[in-house]
Amino acid sequence: MMSDLFDKQRQPETTLPATNGPVVVPIDDAVSQHLSQVYWDWRVAFDRDPQSNPLQHPDYVLTELATSRVPARLNPVLVREESQPGQFTVGILVPKSVRTNQVGGIGPGWTLQGLRLAGGRFLATNSSPAQVERLLKRATQHVAESNADFLLIEDLDQSTTLYAAVQNGELHGCQRFATHEFQPRRYVDFPASEAEYWSTFSSRSLSKFRRNLKKFGRTRLECVTELEQIPDFLQSAHEISRQSWQSRQYGLRIRNDDAELRQLSVLAQHGMLRSYLWWIDDKPAAFAVCNQHAGCFRYEEIAYCSEFGQFSPGRTMLQQIVEDLLRHDSPKILDFGGGDAEYKQQFANRSSTSGTIWLVPPAWRARCSLSYLKSCRQLRSVCRRLIKKSGLGTSARQWIRAGGAAHPADSIPITNDVAQATSNPNP
Repeated sequence: MMSDLFDKQRQPETTLPATNGPVVVPIDDAVSQHLSQVYWDWRVAFDRDPQSNPLQHPDYVLTELATSRVPARLNPVLVREESQPGQFTVGILVPKSVRTNQVGGIGPGWTLQGLRLAGGRFLATNSSPAQVERLLKRATQHVAESNADFLLIEDLDQSTTLYAAVQNGELHGCQRFATHEFQPRRYVDFPASEAEYWSTFSSRSLSKFRRNLKKFGRTRLECVTELEQIPDFLQSAHEISRQSWQSRQYGLRIRNDDAELRQLSVLAQHGMLRSYLWWIDDKPAAFAVCNQHAGCFRYEEIAYCSEFGQFSPGRTMLQQIVEDLLRHDSPKILDFGGGDAEYKQQFANRSSTSGTIWLVPPAWRARCSLSYLKSCRQLRSVCRRLIKKSGLGTSARQWIRAGGAAHPADSIPITNDVAQATSNPNP
């Protein structure tokens, strides 16, 4: 859906000339107010990119920047190239603050300031490997010139041209650091009919779905797509989040604040919001924050009340969501996002490999921080192997999800970085 703003607002009459290579353009007040040609170039790149992510939409990014809870010393910019009139490639670099203990640091942490490539990719109508290399090289140059500690690329798929460019150290001159291990990334390629999809499941699995659903009693799945649904959705999701094992382990997932309201509102205004709230006996029991655009449904954030944990509520809600996707406004693809889990394996029919990576420039501070994090990772790896060998790993995870965490969710320090540094948890 095209927004009224894009259809009705008169675009600037001036155009920018084609460039010989990528240039860095600040995201300033003119861009934020849609008064600059830069905004419309960005918007055109988004609308013409067949794989654009809703979180790369200019209105979403600008809202995210305006409502950021974390002060940053770095400024957001676009890395932009126009090889010929109307053909744009755009990289969106936004400030990212990360505490060292969120990415493996041990003991008292400190804050690293970097830039994040929004959406984990460049926006392009048609991009060649050479063009991606030029954009990445210019982006890492800007990171170094800005004295940033890293360039963060989330959920980078190993099958992409960007991943190939990242592996070329001579191209960008940075060290690579994977904040988490690369894991299988799961997708559902939906067939033409609902019956065809469910035919890939065994009769035993389908029977188990029905039995699990009955255990919950009276249930209802609410699809959230409209502006007027968002306040109630956020309020319910916040209460669920406070009672979830995900919040105890990773921090509160949904705050129900003005930032979340405005960000989800942007997605709804552009027809890209498709989230879900699952009710059990008229009580909100689980939620999924999701979006859908250009035939791709993205499973972003989920949580459920711990009191229902023994009956696999996340898996059961997902089964209900898939049914809704197959029956109404069906996407071509369901993208489970980064991180692997058993429930993703059960529903998916295609996989790749992805992970989150930092490109660390050759600066003294950045390299020292990287050496520290690598040393901590080695120490953690040794401890993890010892715990696994003792057989206590599974018991610890089950204890956390059953509600045995030592601290209530509200006592955990919360930042945006916690949510973005972790993968989707297993329902």
